[in-house]
Amino acid sequence: MTEQEEFEFRLRFEREQAAAPKKAEKPSRGMFGAIQDAGAGLVRGAGSIGATLLDNAGEPGSMLHKALYRPGRRAAMDEAFQSMGVDTDSLAYGGGKLTAEVGSTLGVGGVLGSLAGAGKFANALRTSGMSTGAPAATNALGRVADMGVRIGAGGVVGGASAGLVDPDFAAPGAAIGAALPPVIRGSGAVGNALGRAIRGPEQSAATAAGVATAREAGYVIPPTQARPSLMNRVLEGFSGKITTAQNASAKNQAVTNRLAAESIGLPAETSITPEVLAQVRKQAGQAYEAIGGAGTITPGPGYAAALDKIAAPHLKAAQGFPNAKASPVLEVVESLRSPNFDAAAAVAKIKELRSAADDGFRTGNTDVGRASKAAAKALEDAIEAHLGQTGDTATLEAFRAARELIAKTYSVEKALNPTTGTVDARKLAGQLARGKPLSGGLKDAADFAGRFPRAAQATESMGSLPQTSPLDWHALGATSLATGNPLVMAGVAARPAARSMVLSPMVQNRLIQRGPNALQQLLENPALLQLGYRAAPVALADR
Repeated sequence: MTEQEEFEFRLRFEREQAAAPKKAEKPSRGMFGAIQDAGAGLVRGAGSIGATLLDNAGEPGSMLHKALYRPGRRAAMDEAFQSMGVDTDSLAYGGGKLTAEVGSTLGVGGVLGSLAGAGKFANALRTSGMSTGAPAATNALGRVADMGVRIGAGGVVGGASAGLVDPDFAAPGAAIGAALPPVIRGSGAVGNALGRAIRGPEQSAATAAGVATAREAGYVIPPTQARPSLMNRVLEGFSGKITTAQNASAKNQAVTNRLAAESIGLPAETSITPEVLAQVRKQAGQAYEAIGGAGTITPGPGYAAALDKIAAPHLKAAQGFPNAKASPVLEVVESLRSPNFDAAAAVAKIKELRSAADDGFRTGNTDVGRASKAAAKALEDAIEAHLGQTGDTATLEAFRAARELIAKTYSVEKALNPTTGTVDARKLAGQLARGKPLSGGLKDAADFAGRFPRAAQATESMGSLPQTSPLDWHALGATSLATGNPLVMAGVAARPAARSMVLSPMVQNRLIQRGPNALQQLLENPALLQLGYRAAPVALADR
């Protein structure tokens, strides 16, 4: 085609288009018009069923058939509504018509199932192929057989439902009804697999509880440690798993320090030092002074048993080597064996033993340190038992509180870096694992570190925390130079921004895995699935 011929062809086409009559745009009918169209559609849908029943009444050629059969009855109904001002092309009209047709055919499966009686096929007819009502098969052959029954029943109900709306669509309706059971089952399996991949492994109740407790205490958690969903893996992978864990640990160090301070009765912002802990013990020790007037203490059998337990390993060693010098631990234990002692003397002895324990641990004489500490505890247990027998409740409660507070100071001290003043939550977790009876904030910190150790690293063990990588600067700098666009360098902030987001309340408050959302529950609703089974073949015949 030459250029002149092409020009003439385009000119004729444009003239023909301009001369063609324009389809007038229908004016908006408003809400009242939509309601009118929907109502007319409902009547028209019921008329589809009626037309099928009338056109198929009696045997072909019979007087009844000749009297009732009217070709074009459906089109005539549409024309009648159009003459009344109804927009038969509107969504409201089509929706009303389809609703009436689906509603009118919902009972088809139930009727066919009742005619079939009992059994798998009858149950499958009642549910339009959704279920046979039998227990799930345990082998592949049984599952195939079950699906075969469902396919057959789905085809029967689909054909009957579509044929009731329009006999010409009975066969396609049967094909759709037969295809739905395996298609929906396959799509359901794919959807479940995709859902599992997106959600990640199911979160255990213990993990969910641990996350909730940690968040309540103020801790932040690298998302994949709490809930390894696809989104969390992508976010944390981009932001950098190691750097994210280190940034989380830096935030969490302040939380651990606060919990430790509050657990020993100090303000949250207190910087803990060995001197601060000694002062707390001194104040708590004042409760011991009130015990001086508690009279004479006669220790029970538990006191002797506690001393025997302290001495046992050292006595065993002495039996094998009688000529060796006796352990100083045996001297400490024997000095405490007494049928009774004054309460004031017991308090003085406890202070002496605590001091000996501190000296022993400080100088490396751990045998004496552990023995002195255990002996002090045995004396405290004897005092507590005595106070319980005398009925002095106030003194007893004050003594117990002081004992607990002093024990907490030692737990904190064991996890403390005396130079930096930071409390290592992972060391608290180690104490808890060894059976140390931690409580309150110290237990919360220990539980957190035990469950999420990478988010509980001590700050001094991590060194500096660079928020950007040299690789980012080099790659983006080279791209910026190559493209001549300095804005490319703004991408350096992308990873720090992602890191801030994964540790933000928006993400952190969603770390507990919830059940299916409302949409998922709706799509998995058996009633909705069954409605879909029954409606799909009818929708094909809708016209």
